[in-house]
Amino acid sequence: MDFQGARHSYTAPLLCVTMTPGHYYNTCEQAANATIITFSCFDGAPRMETTQSTAAIILAAGGSSRMGAGRHKLLLPLGERPVIVHVVAAALASQARPVVVVLGRQAEEVQTAITTYSDISEIIFVANPDYAQGMSTSLRLALTTLQGLKEQAIDGAVILLGDQPLMTPQIIHRLLAERARTQMAIIASQYAGERGHPMLFAATLFPELQEISGDEGGRSVVARHKHEIAVVEQGNLQADYDVDTWEAYQEVVALWQQHHEQ
Repeated sequence: MDFQGARHSYTAPLLCVTMTPGHYYNTCEQAANATIITFSCFDGAPRMETTQSTAAIILAAGGSSRMGAGRHKLLLPLGERPVIVHVVAAALASQARPVVVVLGRQAEEVQTAITTYSDISEIIFVANPDYAQGMSTSLRLALTTLQGLKEQAIDGAVILLGDQPLMTPQIIHRLLAERARTQMAIIASQYAGERGHPMLFAATLFPELQEISGDEGGRSVVARHKHEIAVVEQGNLQADYDVDTWEAYQEVVALWQQHHEQ
């Protein structure tokens, strides 16, 4: 059995060890059964360790329907790398772990783009065959994946959008820091007074998030828990820009070039 990415390898009787970071889950059932196990030895006997962390979920399964001309927005170039790679890089540079990337349209091409530029040992790829049914299907699949990880006790997840290539690890860090400081169930990003992405949800809200449907990423859950929200003013308004349309992509490219010419 492939056990790549694990820190140790051990074959224990009656123990089923399945997927690891860097692996590509094709179904929700596989994700639900996913197990990442680390063993340490005490008096010669294997022992499973559990660590607690806040995950990052990158929703990268959209159909790019608004982009037009058959373009896949996540594969468009920005600098020397595709759009999606910039978002993955921001997540990997943060303290959020593991990083779960949910793929949809042209899943293999998007995964290849990411693996070309990224260390995949800390990434879990999940393919969502139902991505056309809305963002909620990707979020549910990612949460199912996290709940199947036996090595780590996940205390929450930062939800990022794959089409926001100006995202930074500092933005993610501020959410994690505010969560540690306030212990609020939801930590929301705000840009110049307006709500934006990413957003952090405590694991206690995962069951509610798994009940949403359609093209929603947690809006109804936020509405129900409006007294359990801490807001972080992120300041950098450009980090919340997306590339949903060709015009929006051109604007982001111009901002990128302007920043790197300075």
